[in-house]
Amino acid sequence: MRKGEWEIASAGTLALICGIVLLIAFIFLPWYGTLLMDNGARVFSDHLYGAPGAKPGNFLGLITLAILGGVIFPLVGLLSPERSRLGMLGWMVSGLFGMAYYAMILIRPTPTNPPLIYGLGYWLCLVGSLGLVLSPILATPKVSNLLEARQIASGRRGVRVSREAVPYLFLAAPLALYFIWIIAPTFYTFYLSLTNWDGISTPGWVGFANFARLFTKDRTFTEALANNVRWLVVFITVPTTMGLGLAMVFNQEMYGNRVYKVSFYSPLVLSLAVIGLIWAWLYNPQFGLINQFLRLAGMDDPPGWLGERGLAIWAVIFAAVWRQVGYVMVLYLAGLKNIDPTLIDAGRVDGANRWQLFRNVIFPLLAPVTTIIVVISIIDSLRAFDLVSIMTRGGQSTQVLANFMYIEAFNNYRMGYGAAIAVVLFFISLVFILFYLSRVIKDELEY
Repeated sequence: MRKGEWEIASAGTLALICGIVLLIAFIFLPWYGTLLMDNGARVFSDHLYGAPGAKPGNFLGLITLAILGGVIFPLVGLLSPERSRLGMLGWMVSGLFGMAYYAMILIRPTPTNPPLIYGLGYWLCLVGSLGLVLSPILATPKVSNLLEARQIASGRRGVRVSREAVPYLFLAAPLALYFIWIIAPTFYTFYLSLTNWDGISTPGWVGFANFARLFTKDRTFTEALANNVRWLVVFITVPTTMGLGLAMVFNQEMYGNRVYKVSFYSPLVLSLAVIGLIWAWLYNPQFGLINQFLRLAGMDDPPGWLGERGLAIWAVIFAAVWRQVGYVMVLYLAGLKNIDPTLIDAGRVDGANRWQLFRNVIFPLLAPVTTIIVVISIIDSLRAFDLVSIMTRGGQSTQVLANFMYIEAFNNYRMGYGAAIAVVLFFISLVFILFYLSRVIKDELEY
């Protein structure tokens, strides 16, 4: 940096840290008292929607504006140096929004009985807002030159980090979040599966009683597991076969090729909840499109697709297959594009017909893609939840493990029993995940 220039990178880094502090404090730390459930996001949401017994949340919208600006504008300044001054202005104004909240609290305090005690999140947001306002001071030439001069005088050139440690430093933050949100809750679920807990009182230790009941007394669990097996068998065979066939067709030059690809892939863009609503309407016994066509075709008494035992589960699975085919088609298309054309030309020179080319050349070369598709299909079939919940809510013998787990935990308030179902589902999925990982590691070692 030349003498007299503004040094915005340090100010932007400090502002980004303040913005992250604001975000974490507002969402995860108590705004009032010491209970985590009284965090700023909860208070703001309850106040916004007028929830009964909501704590005072006046002017908290100013804090949300400070959070958005405190994260977005520093990133703009750091990633786009030509817009650094605009970013600095943005995060400073965002900090002023945050300070305005505290000014309004001082000017117009909300009387409560007993008086509210502000929590850690409240005070950290005050520090974060103040940091956003004051961080541009670091960018001024006098301050930045002074800091640089002191650093040179002390003989320090900043913190030195070995090259070997750099990857671990980059991985530290995402791994910490992954541990907090994935690994730790997983182990806590294992613990809950050995307890009898209603979600409110203290968990009571029962050992393996939940698992003993699952495998010996609960017929709903057996039904749900059987439905997951049906789902799995259909998902491995039907979407894989249809997706491969469509990929072989669309891999050739033909009129309207892109339109057909988009039309088959478009269901994947829709969420499973929307797909469930669409197919529930299609299956409606009175007004559904399917039964309307059947009546036009001469059928006097068309089936009630989602109301008949033995038929409902297949109707739900068909809706899932309709979505999955386009996904498999895209994966196989990507695999076909990576096949060396000279291998196919060599097969044709040797006199192989289309079926022989497919069986002996194309399909073996698609083995890695097929492995991925099969494993993904298995995992998707085991965690099936949305369509069952939307279309039948587990009735008419359509219960699956994920929906059964949800009902036991959040409808019947048997969290320990629901956790036991989750553990069983986890270990079933783990078998296929380990198989896939072993194949991937084996292929990498061969290369």
